[in-house]
Amino acid sequence: NGELAAAAALASLTVIEREGLVARAAELGDLLMSLTRPLIDRFEIVRDVRGRGLMWGIELGPPAGRAARRLWESIERRQPGLFSQMVTVPLFSEHRILTQVAGHHMNVIKALPPLITPEAEIRRFASALEDVLGEADEHLFRSYASLGAGLGRHSLSAR
Repeated sequence: NGELAAAAALASLTVIEREGLVARAAELGDLLMSLTRPLIDRFEIVRDVRGRGLMWGIELGPPAGRAARRLWESIERRQPGLFSQMVTVPLFSEHRILTQVAGHHMNVIKALPPLITPEAEIRRFASALEDVLGEADEHLFRSYASLGAGLGRHSLSAR
């Protein structure tokens, strides 16, 4: 079995070298970063975008506004890292893109596309991510507004 595993590994390395997949991963990784790094400036909840080749991650964090930050913190108190699910779930269910939360109780999402991923799929991923982040950002503020309205109604009815 060891000989078979070694032969498979050597065959894989041969294909990776022959197809130039390491250089391709670097090029597509640069494209992915150029498409997703601007999300830091576009969305308050995006703290960082980082990667190497096609290993990519995005770190999310609380928005700057006091009201939205309070809502973020209340979500995170219930389940640390829960906000990242507001990104991974719709990426999969609406766009058929598989990403993962990078670790337990973390708001870091990772993507590891195959080395043979077409450039068009990298662009589709970046576009879908932008859409989903916009929805998550908007949902956070809508949730806060509806929470505030509900608390206000409760407060008035208690009088």
